[in-house]
Amino acid sequence: MVSIERAKVEDVIEIKQVLSETWRATYSSFLSPATINAVTSVWHSLDRLAAEIQNPRIFFGVAKSGDGAIIGLITMGQISDDTAVLSRLYVHPQHQRQGIGSQLLQAGITAFPIARTIRLEVEENNHSAYTFYHTHGFRETESKEERVEGDVIKVKVMEKLI
Repeated sequence: MVSIERAKVEDVIEIKQVLSETWRATYSSFLSPATINAVTSVWHSLDRLAAEIQNPRIFFGVAKSGDGAIIGLITMGQISDDTAVLSRLYVHPQHQRQGIGSQLLQAGITAFPIARTIRLEVEENNHSAYTFYHTHGFRETESKEERVEGDVIKVKVMEKLI
């Protein structure tokens, strides 16, 4: 049984571990080790994660297994009255394809009841994430390139009307 709840500051070490392991498993085939290390140390620093958890404008949810271990997470924020942005949705590789990502996505959508559009960006080589979002009703609206630390990636912007 998986439960979804708001993250707490005391969860940051476990959240960072899930992010680090998931990032390596997801992106190592097309991002350099230096970029992955930079992201997992800077973007996923304990201070930065704690600040996001404490920010009332961000929904930072975690999926916990029956034994209370964090196995997935989502961060979303509302950028306008009718639009929320999904910044991060990760499920630990050992727990993927079990419906946990769908539960996290639904919790994020529920956290912003007046939003009518959910927007996100997904790396185009992250085929499983693109398929996941497409299956959940997101449609591609734009493609662009972004610099992530030392690498340039191609990103697909996707939206879903709710």
